[in-house]
Amino acid sequence: MKTNTNSRYAVAVLIDGDNASFEKMEDIMGFVSRYGDAVVRRIYGDWTRKSLSAWKETAREHGFRLVQASSHTLGKNTTDIALVIDAMDILRDGRADCFCLVASDGDYSLLAQRLREAGLKVLGYGEGKTPVSLVRSCSVFLYADWKENKVIENTPEFFLEKALESFDNAFKQATDDSMNGDKLLGNYDIARLLNVSLRTVARYREKGLIRYYQADENGKNFYRSSDIQDFLQKRGKKN
Repeated sequence: MKTNTNSRYAVAVLIDGDNASFEKMEDIMGFVSRYGDAVVRRIYGDWTRKSLSAWKETAREHGFRLVQASSHTLGKNTTDIALVIDAMDILRDGRADCFCLVASDGDYSLLAQRLREAGLKVLGYGEGKTPVSLVRSCSVFLYADWKENKVIENTPEFFLEKALESFDNAFKQATDDSMNGDKLLGNYDIARLLNVSLRTVARYREKGLIRYYQADENGKNFYRSSDIQDFLQKRGKKN
């Protein structure tokens, strides 16, 4: 754990070459330099694959070690496993007090949580498609494809914005039925959008937190998009 807040972090930069772009290396290193010095630099992938060849020159220029993660089963790779094993070794040896995980795969969420629980700062860098589970597991997350290249802190306001964005995108795929110009969504839609269980959705209904309608002959519950947006905004203010 870093105890001197005035000193810079010793950062272990671990890149999943399978789901990150070599073209973002300058951004990655610039991001890391805001917090400390990259003392461990590794990129993981099956380097026998031609699709990863572009990483090799970039790795040489920036002093990264290429770690071979061979595929033993057709259609599956071991990149994530190799990266996690190395991360735990680095954690055990105390070589870094900060990690930068470069990936857009939600499977790294548990790793980020484990590192954070050990008292380390966890930087995340990935594309806009990165699951919220990974973003929330990091101390700080930077989106590679944001035009302003702005660091997004782990704040309730940010996650509210992401929830509303996901909600708006889901409207495009929702039913074309309407009620006063609103889209209609079902229980499963609400559970997915709010990232909660159906039981939790039911509790929201019982407590009157979400307005709902029985709009079909089978008594199924439906929700107006505007009511759900109001719910999200109120929840964001409470946080």
